[in-house]
Amino acid sequence: MEKLIILRMFFCFPLFGLLLPDAGILISNSPGHIPLIHFVIESSAIFCILICTVVIFYNKKRDKNHTDETNEASYF
Repeated sequence: MEKLIILRMFFCFPLFGLLLPDAGILISNSPGHIPLIHFVIESSAIFCILICTVVIFYNKKRDKNHTDETNEASYF
């Protein structure tokens, strides 16, 4: 679980590194264009972050349900 959180964090670094200059190009209205490879890399990084987030959410929810079942059984 901790490894997934660290992996998700490291996927964010290149994403921010690409988004900041691209956002600067869009905001400044300069004649430059955003390279296609940036869109591909940003899309794949976002997709990987989403997958890691879903797996982390699912594992936490499963652990919480397992803990709740264990606590309920101890009251009997």
